[in-house]
Order: sequence, then C-alpha cells, then structure tokens
Amino acid sequence: MNRIIKFLLLGGVVWLCAQYLEGVMVVDYVHAIIAALVLAILNTLIRPVLTIISLPITIITFGLFSLALTAFIVEIMDYFVSGITVTSFWWALLFGLIVSLANSSIDKLLYPSKKSAINGINVVQEKVEYTNYEEVD
Repeated sequence: MNRIIKFLLLGGVVWLCAQYLEGVMVVDYVHAIIAALVLAILNTLIRPVLTIISLPITIITFGLFSLALTAFIVEIMDYFVSGITVTSFWWALLFGLIVSLANSSIDKLLYPSKKSAINGINVVQEKVEYTNYEEVD
C-alpha cells in the first residue's frame, strides 16, 4: 500500500513541477504517475549500470557527474513517456533534483527509520557517563 501512495505522491510532484517549471510539460496527472513509475524503473535498472561505467569521471569531478546522470535518466524518461516533455538538459537537471528530493522526503515519511541491527542483534546506543579523574601530583 505504501508503494501505491508513494507513486501517487511522486506523480503529484511531477505534476507540480510541470505547473511551475516552464521547461517541463505534462499532459495530465495520469502521465505524471506513469512518468514517476518510469523514473523508478530507470533508477532501479539503468542508473546502477551508468554509475559503475561513469565511476572514474564521477571521482574526477568529486561526484558532480552524478547530477548529469540524474538529468540523463530524466531525458530517457522523457523519451519513453509520450505525455511528458522536458525541453533541455538544464530543465531535466532541475526536474530530476526536485523529484529526487521529494522522493527522499516521501521515503522518510512512509518508511521511518528502524533500530540498526548487527547480525540480527538490535543495537541500542546508551549514554555512557565517564568518571571524572583528578590530576594527582
């Protein structure tokens, strides 16, 4: 159920981006949801391969090339979804950044963090108090 809610919310983000960014156009809300689905599929299947291939240039640019990968994924989504149009690379970059930030926020809301586990054992950090030692002459 959370996944359906997530795609509906991301479709809303795509729709809002189309309303406020002049370089992004979406026909209707259904195409916005389809665009969110296609972005999720591309980020799951193609982005890891592109990340590995472009690792040297990403290291050289101190990670900034990953922004170009984000824009490239949006351009691929634009190619596959007929009801959405992104006019340039820069609009694709801005659109991708907004959708990525919204995706992270939606994930934090829908899937709150759990206790960390190491080898199946829950790790709870406790406050440790130290004894004050005085210097002796």
